[in-house]
Amino acid sequence: MISFEYRIKDKVTILDEIRFFEKEANAITFIQEKKYELIKEKDLTKYSNIQALQNLISSYSSGKNVNLYDNIKDLNIDLGIKEKFQTEFSQNVISNLVNLDRGEITTYSEIGNRIDSTAYRAIGNILRRNPLPLIIPCHRVIKKNGDIGGFMGESDRSWQLNLKRRLLEIEQLTNP
Repeated sequence: MISFEYRIKDKVTILDEIRFFEKEANAITFIQEKKYELIKEKDLTKYSNIQALQNLISSYSSGKNVNLYDNIKDLNIDLGIKEKFQTEFSQNVISNLVNLDRGEITTYSEIGNRIDSTAYRAIGNILRRNPLPLIIPCHRVIKKNGDIGGFMGESDRSWQLNLKRRLLEIEQLTNP
Protein backbone atom coordinates (compact mmCIF):
# COMPACT_ATOMS: atom_id res chain seq x y z
CA MET A 1 0.00 0.00 0.00
CA ILE A 2 1.26 3.46 -0.89
CA SER A 3 -0.12 6.34 1.16
CA PHE A 4 0.47 9.90 0.08
CA GLU A 5 -0.83 13.41 0.36
CA TYR A 6 -1.25 15.77 -2.54
CA ARG A 7 -0.93 19.42 -1.59
CA ILE A 8 -2.89 21.36 -4.18
CA LYS A 9 -1.47 24.73 -3.11
CA ASP A 10 2.15 23.58 -3.59
CA LYS A 11 1.34 21.09 -6.36
CA VAL A 12 3.49 18.52 -4.63
CA THR A 13 2.93 14.91 -3.69
CA ILE A 14 4.28 13.89 -0.30
CA LEU A 15 4.87 10.18 0.17
CA ASP A 16 3.74 9.21 3.66
CA GLU A 17 4.52 5.52 3.76
CA ILE A 18 4.73 2.23 1.96
CA ARG A 19 3.29 -0.71 3.88
CA PHE A 20 3.13 -4.42 3.30
CA PHE A 21 0.45 -6.68 4.73
CA GLU A 22 0.31 -10.42 5.21
CA LYS A 23 -3.37 -10.60 4.31
CA GLU A 24 -5.80 -8.39 2.47
CA ALA A 25 -8.03 -8.29 5.56
CA ASN A 26 -5.16 -6.73 7.54
CA ALA A 27 -4.81 -4.03 4.89
CA ILE A 28 -8.53 -3.30 4.94
CA THR A 29 -8.54 -3.01 8.74
CA PHE A 30 -5.54 -0.68 8.64
CA ILE A 31 -7.16 1.53 5.97
CA GLN A 32 -10.39 1.72 7.95
CA GLU A 33 -8.59 2.57 11.21
CA LYS A 34 -6.57 5.33 9.53
CA LYS A 35 -9.64 6.51 7.61
CA TYR A 36 -7.64 6.60 4.40
CA GLU A 37 -9.34 7.45 1.15
CA LEU A 38 -8.79 4.74 -1.42
CA ILE A 39 -7.83 5.57 -4.95
CA LYS A 40 -8.76 2.95 -7.48
CA GLU A 41 -6.20 1.99 -10.09
CA LYS A 42 -8.23 3.61 -12.87
CA ASP A 43 -8.17 6.93 -10.97
CA LEU A 44 -4.37 6.98 -10.73
CA THR A 45 -4.21 8.90 -13.98
CA LYS A 46 -4.98 11.99 -11.85
CA TYR A 47 -1.84 11.17 -9.91
CA SER A 48 0.56 10.35 -12.70
CA ASN A 49 3.59 10.53 -10.42
CA ILE A 50 2.08 7.90 -8.09
CA GLN A 51 1.31 5.77 -11.14
CA ALA A 52 4.95 6.20 -12.19
CA LEU A 53 6.06 5.19 -8.66
CA GLN A 54 3.86 2.11 -8.86
CA ASN A 55 5.48 1.27 -12.20
CA LEU A 56 8.96 1.73 -10.69
CA ILE A 57 8.09 -0.61 -7.83
CA SER A 58 6.73 -3.16 -10.32
CA SER A 59 9.94 -2.90 -12.35
CA TYR A 60 11.99 -3.38 -9.18
CA SER A 61 9.84 -6.37 -8.16
CA SER A 62 10.34 -8.00 -11.55
CA GLY A 63 14.11 -7.91 -11.06
CA LYS A 64 15.02 -4.84 -13.07
CA ASN A 65 17.92 -2.77 -11.78
CA VAL A 66 15.92 0.17 -10.44
CA ASN A 67 17.18 2.56 -7.78
CA LEU A 68 13.87 3.68 -6.32
CA TYR A 69 15.38 6.45 -4.20
CA ASP A 70 17.16 8.08 -7.14
CA ASN A 71 14.32 7.58 -9.61
CA ILE A 72 11.73 9.16 -7.32
CA LYS A 73 13.59 12.46 -7.52
CA ASP A 74 12.38 12.76 -11.12
CA LEU A 75 8.71 12.20 -10.21
CA ASN A 76 8.02 15.37 -8.20
CA ILE A 77 7.42 13.27 -5.09
CA ASP A 78 8.65 14.61 -1.77
CA LEU A 79 9.81 11.85 0.56
CA GLY A 80 9.74 14.15 3.57
CA ILE A 81 13.03 12.73 4.84
CA LYS A 82 13.71 15.61 7.23
CA GLU A 83 10.21 15.34 8.71
CA LYS A 84 10.34 11.55 9.03
CA PHE A 85 13.90 11.48 10.36
CA GLN A 86 14.29 14.62 12.42
CA THR A 87 17.69 14.22 14.06
CA GLU A 88 21.04 14.64 12.37
CA PHE A 89 21.94 11.14 13.56
CA SER A 90 18.89 9.54 11.93
CA GLN A 91 19.43 11.52 8.72
CA ASN A 92 23.04 10.27 8.62
CA VAL A 93 21.82 6.69 8.99
CA ILE A 94 19.30 7.11 6.19
CA SER A 95 21.75 8.92 3.93
CA ASN A 96 24.22 6.10 4.38
CA LEU A 97 21.60 3.48 3.63
CA VAL A 98 20.22 5.06 0.45
CA ASN A 99 23.73 5.16 -0.95
CA LEU A 100 24.00 1.38 -0.92
CA ASP A 101 23.93 -0.19 -4.35
CA ARG A 102 21.30 -2.71 -5.36
CA GLY A 103 22.33 -6.11 -4.04
CA GLU A 104 24.76 -4.65 -1.51
CA ILE A 105 24.16 -5.64 2.08
CA THR A 106 25.47 -4.06 5.25
CA THR A 107 25.16 -4.46 9.00
CA TYR A 108 24.13 -2.11 11.77
CA SER A 109 27.75 -1.93 12.94
CA GLU A 110 29.04 -1.16 9.43
CA ILE A 111 26.57 1.72 9.17
CA GLY A 112 27.74 2.86 12.61
CA ASN A 113 31.37 2.75 11.53
CA ARG A 114 30.63 4.80 8.42
CA ILE A 115 28.87 7.50 10.45
CA ASP A 116 31.33 7.35 13.39
CA SER A 117 28.90 5.89 15.90
CA THR A 118 28.71 2.82 18.09
CA ALA A 119 24.98 3.31 18.73
CA TYR A 120 24.05 0.19 16.77
CA ARG A 121 20.79 -0.36 18.63
CA ALA A 122 19.76 3.24 17.86
CA ILE A 123 20.52 2.58 14.20
CA GLY A 124 18.26 -0.47 14.36
CA ASN A 125 15.51 1.57 15.99
CA ILE A 126 15.68 4.17 13.20
CA LEU A 127 15.39 1.47 10.57
CA ARG A 128 12.58 -0.25 12.51
CA ARG A 129 10.50 2.90 12.08
CA ASN A 130 11.33 3.36 8.40
CA PRO A 131 8.02 4.29 6.73
CA LEU A 132 9.44 3.87 3.22
CA PRO A 133 10.84 0.33 2.87
CA LEU A 134 12.13 -0.38 -0.63
CA ILE A 135 12.84 3.31 -1.21
CA ILE A 136 14.98 3.50 1.92
CA PRO A 137 16.31 -0.05 1.53
CA CYS A 138 16.40 -1.25 5.14
CA HIS A 139 15.99 -4.82 3.83
CA ARG A 140 19.68 -4.62 2.90
CA VAL A 141 20.71 -4.47 6.56
CA ILE A 142 21.46 -7.78 8.24
CA LYS A 143 22.96 -8.80 11.57
CA LYS A 144 26.72 -8.87 12.03
CA ASN A 145 26.61 -12.67 12.45
CA GLY A 146 25.01 -13.01 9.00
CA ASP A 147 21.47 -13.69 10.21
CA ILE A 148 18.79 -11.88 8.25
CA GLY A 149 17.49 -9.90 11.25
CA GLY A 150 14.09 -8.24 11.34
CA PHE A 151 12.15 -6.28 8.77
CA MET A 152 9.61 -3.50 9.14
CA GLY A 153 10.05 -3.48 12.89
CA GLU A 154 9.41 -7.18 13.37
CA SER A 155 11.72 -10.10 13.88
CA ASP A 156 9.21 -12.75 14.91
CA ARG A 157 6.77 -12.70 12.01
CA SER A 158 7.73 -15.20 9.36
CA TRP A 159 5.88 -13.43 6.54
CA GLN A 160 7.96 -10.28 7.07
CA LEU A 161 11.22 -12.22 7.18
CA ASN A 162 10.15 -14.09 4.04
CA LEU A 163 9.42 -10.75 2.38
CA LYS A 164 12.89 -9.49 3.33
CA ARG A 165 14.44 -12.68 1.92
CA ARG A 166 12.43 -12.27 -1.27
CA LEU A 167 13.57 -8.65 -1.68
CA LEU A 168 17.17 -9.77 -1.30
CA GLU A 169 16.58 -12.54 -3.83
CA ILE A 170 15.13 -10.00 -6.28
CA GLU A 171 18.41 -8.12 -5.86
CA GLN A 172 20.19 -11.43 -6.55
CA LEU A 173 21.44 -11.96 -3.02
CA THR A 174 20.71 -15.51 -1.99
CA ASN A 175 22.98 -15.69 1.08
CA PRO A 176 20.84 -14.44 4.01
